[in-house]
Amino acid sequence: MVIKKKHFKTLFVTLILTGTLLGIIAANPVQAKYTGHFTTPTEVRGNWYQYEGHHKWEHLKITRHAVSINGKVLYTPRRNGVHQLYITKYKKGYGGVNYTFNHHIKYHYQSLGSFWLSQRKIHGKRVLENYYNMSWFSVYTRNKSTHDYSYQYKGNYLKKIGR
Repeated sequence: MVIKKKHFKTLFVTLILTGTLLGIIAANPVQAKYTGHFTTPTEVRGNWYQYEGHHKWEHLKITRHAVSINGKVLYTPRRNGVHQLYITKYKKGYGGVNYTFNHHIKYHYQSLGSFWLSQRKIHGKRVLENYYNMSWFSVYTRNKSTHDYSYQYKGNYLKKIGR
């Protein structure tokens, strides 16, 4: 009888500890960190593709300290002026959190626009969205797809930025 009580107590304690650990892990999901002005956020890093038609894709590559399009490096922290990587995080005034890669611009055409990891999913994976101008949103996927998911939003497009 004493042995059964011992086993019951160890089983009970083990279950409580396991439940507590699982609760802690589930309550603290991994968040993308904003680590400063010269390092890209982890959530937007990687290889991203946008279909341009005729079996051609625009390849956006975002690494820790560089942003390149189709193999041409656009922004790094070592460059100066409009080609210096300087991340700015925007939280307020839009629909959600978004980033710009170059804050040191004099004219709007020198920027790639705002980028964010959208809640929208294509083939089960979240997509990178970009807003540049005139309520036009570009959509980048992790894999090459022969469909352009970019769209134009009619209405209050500022609330769509960052969502």
